[in-house]
Amino acid sequence: MYGEDITRDQIAEAYLQAHPALVSCASTLEALLTTLCRDRKVKVHAIEARAKDPLSLQDKLQRHPNYERLSDVEDMCGVRIVTFYQEDVGRISDLLDDEFEILKKESRQAESPDAFGYRSLHLIGRFDARRRGLPEYAAYAEFPVEFQVRTVLQHAWGVISHSLDYKNEAETPPEVRRKLFRLAALMETGDELFGSYRAEVESLRDRYSEQEKRGDWTQLPVDLDSVMTSWKRLPIDDVVAVATRAGFQEMDNTSHEESHRWSMGMLVSLTRLAGVETLGELAAVMSRIDRYEPRLAELARISKEHGFVPFANAFDLTAFAMILEHPELRVKLATTFHPAIEAGLDAALQSGGAP
Repeated sequence: MYGEDITRDQIAEAYLQAHPALVSCASTLEALLTTLCRDRKVKVHAIEARAKDPLSLQDKLQRHPNYERLSDVEDMCGVRIVTFYQEDVGRISDLLDDEFEILKKESRQAESPDAFGYRSLHLIGRFDARRRGLPEYAAYAEFPVEFQVRTVLQHAWGVISHSLDYKNEAETPPEVRRKLFRLAALMETGDELFGSYRAEVESLRDRYSEQEKRGDWTQLPVDLDSVMTSWKRLPIDDVVAVATRAGFQEMDNTSHEESHRWSMGMLVSLTRLAGVETLGELAAVMSRIDRYEPRLAELARISKEHGFVPFANAFDLTAFAMILEHPELRVKLATTFHPAIEAGLDAALQSGGAP
């Protein structure tokens, strides 16, 4: 390991010389782990890497007389990976096992239910032999790296408890210790519930997907997941054709559903206010949009006069049509569109009664 021959009296000077390379190593690790997590489809809250500050190292040497050589300092380069869910801590651990040479692994957690502290996974490792042989990693080949993997809630606990300057149970005043125990228990319960919540959401999405594949999508309740699953089943082309004739600017409505996520969410909120409960009912609303073509044309005309050409977004157009049919929904929705669209809606609402 790096620094085997650097004794205690040489550590500070040697580390100063190595520090620039460690800073570069941290940057490389952050970019590499971001790519690895993306490739494995593990969504994380944050990946942060840093080289240990030389002054911090000197302080650590004073507090730990057992550090005899630079190789004893295992956290010269540190990486913190913050996940959303407890289950993903294990997935990140597997990733690190596969992609790095792990020398030590420990799960730091309370040994008893009422103990101070919170869980996190700590690993000591380095680039594996495969990467150490590549030119872009050669300069960091022997650097030890400390990996810390924890959830968002575990990270919050660590940040808050650290800000209070209590590093362990013994340092915590007895009169506040009980409250800290309760907080630790609540946060651990929160992690478990978030995991259950994700499992239920994924199960719901799988069920929606199966119903959509069977063609049994019309009875799905209107929510963001059902719309995102079945939106290609909705009469999108009919809505776009009306919008284009009304003067709206064409756009690629066959693109990935993420590009329409905001519009979908807004439409879902509107349908709930209007009492539209199923995707079949929503499809029926969309199929009637040609009734509103003249008033949509007025909306587009006024919007253009205000310097904005509205897009033929099928979900926005459906929302406009619902507002034209039930003007009170505009107030209930409490969503502000582009100022030019707002002016166009005003004009369209004033241009006539129900179609």
